[in-house]
Amino acid sequence: MPSTDGKQVGGGASVYSMAPADAAMYWAGRYHANDQFLLFAFDAPSAVDPIPEIRRRAAAVPDLHLDVREAPGDLDFPRWTPAQIRDDAIVTSTGGEWADVLASIAHIEPLHASRALWRVHVIDAVAGVPRVDGLGRIAILQISHALGDGRRVSAIARSLFGGGPAPFPSDAPAVVDDPRVAAMRSAMLIGPHLARATARGLSVWAAGDPGPERADVPITRANGVIGGDRALRTLTVPAQRLRSGGASVTVGALVGLADVLPAFLGAPRRDASAELTVALDDDRRPPPRNSFQNVGIGLHAHVRDRRRRAESIADEIARARTRASSPVRVASRRAADSAPAVLAAAAARLTADVPPPTSVSGWTVVSSVNRGAADLTLGGGRVRFTAGFPALSKAHALTHGVHGIGDAVTISVHASGPIAADVDGYMEALACVFG
Repeated sequence: MPSTDGKQVGGGASVYSMAPADAAMYWAGRYHANDQFLLFAFDAPSAVDPIPEIRRRAAAVPDLHLDVREAPGDLDFPRWTPAQIRDDAIVTSTGGEWADVLASIAHIEPLHASRALWRVHVIDAVAGVPRVDGLGRIAILQISHALGDGRRVSAIARSLFGGGPAPFPSDAPAVVDDPRVAAMRSAMLIGPHLARATARGLSVWAAGDPGPERADVPITRANGVIGGDRALRTLTVPAQRLRSGGASVTVGALVGLADVLPAFLGAPRRDASAELTVALDDDRRPPPRNSFQNVGIGLHAHVRDRRRRAESIADEIARARTRASSPVRVASRRAADSAPAVLAAAAARLTADVPPPTSVSGWTVVSSVNRGAADLTLGGGRVRFTAGFPALSKAHALTHGVHGIGDAVTISVHASGPIAADVDGYMEALACVFG
């Protein structure tokens, strides 16, 4: 582990504390795998070893030079510490079919188990890759959710695969005391911190709510039955197919899911819903790397006119964004950040132990990120598409990624348990809708 005495270490980098939102992601990873997998498919791979190229690019990305020092007993928030790039940060393999690549991702060891924060998996000479003539090269950035949300890690990936300068230098203040001293100080301040968090919480409660959330709906066979085999699938289509009628790619994807989910799950069309990950405009200091919220969105599957359905979904998303950015919700997040570290760590543990739900705000989770221009390269090959696979949970055995690069959008499906056994039929239905 790198030195963490609070002084500048290696290239002038400093030790600094995790933001509470990022610490929550880090602690959650102890009990439930929440790594992100960013997949990029490249064509025309050369015989040149890609590892030196990736290492050279990684050397210029500050977020890939970090490690974590935990405080004793979680009495203080973990600290980011400078680190060298690990010898095992990039692993390679050769051969196989596209379906084999997807199957292998489902069995990659979580990063928390190896104490790493990221790893790149490069698979050469893959046959049957969509949108690739001949053999393709697949690069998968596996990265800890503590390092960032979908926007941030997508920017990291762009730098790693030749798409621009390194993103997001940290402006968090350096920490100069010993972690053990900080832990003891935090222990003594648990009472005052808890009182402050309670006072802020009460002020938020007294201020009232900016509007009700969408009501929960009964669970389906995609909720509450998690475990068993996992399956990953992708469908890549031109972005224009999702923008019908002027809709955004995200709205277009949700409109299409509304056509398929009710029949697949055997549930009423009026209950069709999804938890959508929406980005937050966040001015907290230090700024969290993870700044997003999942909101329940009705899919209006009972509305047969697709243009009207798209308008209704877009309206719901707009209202959810307004609620999430309201002064009351901003104050609520700040109140949560005031909680003592030890209680926040305990909350992550208790959340992992909750029983399966009896109702949900959405049947599935949908995460949608635009990963920019199709100007990435690796070993002489050009990027053809990108994909991502949101983690499963006790509430959701079916999740979707919607990831665009250039003019290609990939709808990725991650399923487990009984859902996984039927996933190929589900993909056929999606292909009919988006084809």
